[in-house]
Amino acid sequence: MTCEELMAALLDYTGGELVVEHRETVEVHISGCERCESYVATYTHTTRLVRALPKCGALPPALEARLRKALEAELGEG
Repeated sequence: MTCEELMAALLDYTGGELVVEHRETVEVHISGCERCESYVATYTHTTRLVRALPKCGALPPALEARLRKALEAELGEG
């Protein structure tokens, strides 16, 4: 497994959605790659922190529109 392949599987790995064989492949890679080990640890920690944040209501429509416009421009979709 390459670092790029691990990044593509990261969401499924941290969500516990990989089949055993794929999970083991990811874990072997992580155990031998300091960069990916650190990245996965940071990603996992960040995910836990975000899930612990209080939920908020919907954004005001004008703010949501501005945010979507900025994201579209950044992602080249606008």
